[in-house]
Order: sequence, then C-alpha cells, then structure tokens
Amino acid sequence: MVKDLTLQIEQSKLNTEVQRREIEILKPERSENGLSFNVEVDKFQYAEMTKDLELVKQELSRLKLDMASVKEAKLLVEKETEDTILRARSCSSSVEALRKEIEDANDEEVLAQLAKIEAISELEAIEAQRQAEATKFLDTMEKTRNRIKDMIQELDQAKKLESILAITSEDVDVLQNELKLLRAMKYRVEQNGTPGGTEVGKGMEKQPENSTLLRSATEELDAAKKELTHIREEGYQFMSSMDSIRDEIKCVSKESAHLKNLEDKADLNVQSLNSKLLNAKAKMEVASVAEKKTKVILSDLSATLHQLETERDASKKERELVREEAAVVREETQKIESKIDLMESELQAAMQELEAVKASEASALDSLKNLTEKTMRDRATTPEQKPSITISKFEYEYLTGHADGAKEMADKKVAAAEAWTGALGASKKEMLKIEIAEKELSQLQAMEEHESYTKQQSERDTQTENLQVQKALRRKSMKDNGNSTPRRAKPHRPSSPGAWYVAKSPSIAHKNKRKAMPNFVRFFSRKGTEKNHLSA
Repeated sequence: MVKDLTLQIEQSKLNTEVQRREIEILKPERSENGLSFNVEVDKFQYAEMTKDLELVKQELSRLKLDMASVKEAKLLVEKETEDTILRARSCSSSVEALRKEIEDANDEEVLAQLAKIEAISELEAIEAQRQAEATKFLDTMEKTRNRIKDMIQELDQAKKLESILAITSEDVDVLQNELKLLRAMKYRVEQNGTPGGTEVGKGMEKQPENSTLLRSATEELDAAKKELTHIREEGYQFMSSMDSIRDEIKCVSKESAHLKNLEDKADLNVQSLNSKLLNAKAKMEVASVAEKKTKVILSDLSATLHQLETERDASKKERELVREEAAVVREETQKIESKIDLMESELQAAMQELEAVKASEASALDSLKNLTEKTMRDRATTPEQKPSITISKFEYEYLTGHADGAKEMADKKVAAAEAWTGALGASKKEMLKIEIAEKELSQLQAMEEHESYTKQQSERDTQTENLQVQKALRRKSMKDNGNSTPRRAKPHRPSSPGAWYVAKSPSIAHKNKRKAMPNFVRFFSRKGTEKNHLSA
C-alpha cells in the first residue's frame, strides 16, 4: 500500500513538472514590429497573459515544494516503519510469552477473529478509495493536458493572425500612400490642364491612364478595407479566445489546488494506513492462535449437533413405531369389541332360550306334580304293593328328554360363561397395551420437548456469548484506534460481570484471565447430566 502511494506521489510530481514546462512554452514572444493600435492592444493582452502564466508557474513551484515535503514525510514514515520492525524483532521473546498467555485465554479468540475481519474490510475499503482517487487524478491530468494542447493551438493561430494583421496593415499603409499620390497627381493635372493645346493634349492622353490607376487603387483600397474589417473581426475573436484562455488558466489553478488537497489527503491516508497496519499485525498474530482453538470448539459443537440430530432421528423413528403399534392395537381392540358384541348378542339369545326352557320346565313340573299326586293316590287306593313302579310311556319319554335337554342347557351355559370370561380377559389385556403405548408416546413427546428446549437454550447461550464478544471487540478496537502511543495497561471492567479485561499496548506484555465462554462449559455439563438421566 505504501509503495503504491509513493509511486502515485512521484507520478503526480512528474506530471506537475511536465505541466510547468508546457506552460513555460506557452509564453508569448514579444513582437518587434508594432505598427498599429491593434498590435499594441494585442501586446497588452499578451502581457496580461504572461502575468497569468507567471502566477500559474508560482503555483506550480508551490506544488513542487509541497511534493518535496510529502516525499520527506514519506521518508520519515518509512524510517518509522523500519524502527517498528526492529522493535518487533527485538520483542519476539515477549511476543512468544504473550502467545502462551493468549493460549490460556478463551475470550481473546473470538475477539481476534472479529478484529481480523474488520481489518480486512478496512483494507479493502482503503484500497478501493485509493483506486478511485487514482482514477480521478488521472482523469483530471488528462483533461488538463488536453486543455493545454488546445491552448497551444489557439496561441499558434493567434500568432498567425498577428503576422497576417501586420502584413495587411503594411499593405494598407502602402495603398494609402499611393492613394495620396494619385490624388495629388490628379489635382496637379486639373490645375495644369488649361494653358497650351499641347499640354491639354498630353493631359487628355494621361487622363485615362490616371483614371484606370485610380479605379484600380480604389478597388484595392476597398479590398484592403474589407480585409481590414475581416482582420478586426478576427482580432475580436482572438480577444474572446484570450478570455477563454484566461478562464482555462483559472481552471488549471483550481485543479492544481485540488491536486494539492488530494496530496494532503494521500498523506493522511498514508499515516492512517501505517497505524492500521501496525494494529492489523498485532491482531493477526492473535488471530493465528485463536483460529486453532475456534476450530477445536467448532469441531466439538459439530459433534454435539450431529449426536443430537442422530438422537432426534432415533426418537422420531421410535415415535413412528409406537404410533404404528398403537394403530394396530386400536384395530385389534375394535375387532375384539365387535366380537364381544356378537358374543353378548348370542348370550342374550341363549338367556332367552333358557328362560323359555325354565317356563316349560315349570309347566312340566306342575304337570308332573299332578301326575305324581294322582299316581300316589292310585297306589294308595290299590291294596297290592309291588317292588317296581309302572309308569306310562309318556312319563318315561318326558323324563328322559328333560334330562337330555337339561344337560345340553348346562353345557351351553358353561360355554357362554367361558366365552364371557375370555372376552373380559382379552379386553383387559388390550386396554393395558393401549395404556402402555400411550404412556410411551407421552414419554417420547416429553423427551422431544426437552431436547428442543435444550437446543433453544444452547442457541440463546451462544447468541448471548457472541453479543458479549462483539461488544468486547468493539471496545477493544476503539481502544486500539484511539491509543496510538503505547501506555500502561489499566484494568477495565466489561459489561458482563464475569471477567476482567486488560487494555493492550504494542510494547507492554498483557495478562489474560481464563474466565471466558462459561456458557459452553455449562452447555456440555448440562448435556452430560441429561444423558445420564435418560440412561438411568
């Protein structure tokens, strides 16, 4: 950057010298033949122009002196840079000690990275500004060169017009003298025309010759007058061109002043660049150490994020499986409920049949009582007693059929009771399965909510940490830019009540305390406790 600025300054110096030489060439030469009033006016105009050119020359000499001062300042800046390089080499041991201390400090890592980014952006902005100023300077120089060329051409035309004007003035004087002679001859001819005949004849013979000469003289005189008016018009045009040349000279003086301002700005930019380069070197040294630790932290964070993503995917898969199992259980419960409804309807039909059978049995018992009473009466009336009892065929068929029906009815009741108990047990099992699946779903949802909460908390912690780091970096950059001379480090309490910072200087070793980034440690410890809790 400094080399480019020095090259620009030298180039501007050469351009100013070339401009000065070209303006010296433009000095009008004093003419030796001054024959008319117009020529004297032109001489006066040329004198004014020479005065203006001398003023321009003085301004160019001032610019030259300013360029010499800029060169001296550049040499001083180069000497200062060499001194700083020697100081940096002599302080290499202290720099290594500082690096060891910086390795123990986690808070300076993010600050150094952000400082590096700011320094790069500032350098890019300065380079862009320098290129823009260089292009503007070149454009202005080209414009001034073109204007100087136009002025040279106009001066050449003015010299030509001056020579033509001198020639025409001489011709006009000659013609006026000839006209005076002709008028005198004519007057003499008119006076000498009356005495003798011979003299009259001679006068008559010479009269046409004199008239032709007079006509030619008058024509030449008219042409000379026209040419003189034309020359006067060109002289007025030349005067207007001289006015425009004066305006151009004023513009050149303004541009030279603008160039001087640009050179002053370039000097200021050189000084600011030197200070910024020193700050950038210190920040780059800190950034070289900080990058390693930031990479380690980023790798740890990426590993934790990858692990969280895998756990989230596994929980999503488990949740989908549980949902599928719950859907299957619901379908099975619906099927079992439909089966239970069918079995209940069958049981109700069997109960109705049982009630009908009971009614028929009651009627049969009544009829049986009547028959038994009748038979007992009959047996009581009969005197003979036998070991066997004779019954009718109807009674025998009734008793045997009633026993078979009762047996079938008992079997049906037993089967219905067994089916009822089986249905009740299956429904209880399905209800237990559904309850277990719902509990698992609620647990998975709670785990997912807890993971999302932990992620949001970690993101908030990282955001707060970045904000604290940016604030500390801004304060540090303001200190570095404001304190160009080295001074003793003073303790400064930051906005966050967790760490003490020490103001840095390029010549005094500074100590850092290891109290930065507590949120990352808190995050990892929280994650470890959550894992242990889940595994338990």
